[in-house]
Amino acid sequence: MVDKNGIIKIFQFFLFYIVGIWGGDFFVRSICKFLNIPSKEKKGIMKTGKVIGFFERFIIITFFILSSYETIGLFFTAKSIIRLSNREESEYYLIGTMASFSWAIVWALFLKFIVKI
Repeated sequence: MVDKNGIIKIFQFFLFYIVGIWGGDFFVRSICKFLNIPSKEKKGIMKTGKVIGFFERFIIITFFILSSYETIGLFFTAKSIIRLSNREESEYYLIGTMASFSWAIVWALFLKFIVKI
């Protein structure tokens, strides 16, 4: 049987994970809007980028909790190399990626050290 503290910890875990993944979308859009970075993407591609961001933050939070920091670095490097092919829009993607990674790492820190996963 799970005690009350265990249930609270499980609830906190899922809550922080959800905020870390879905809240990052709002954070990234706010940063880009604040910096007046125009999006040159089409509607369909923007939705794809949003979904990629969800998966990206999920992967970062998961690997951070697992203390696999090298994997996060490799993931960031691979994403940066892919985006270098389109130099004109690379600043837009880089700022979005940095904002997304920063958001995910902050929430992973909350999970790891506050919830003590």
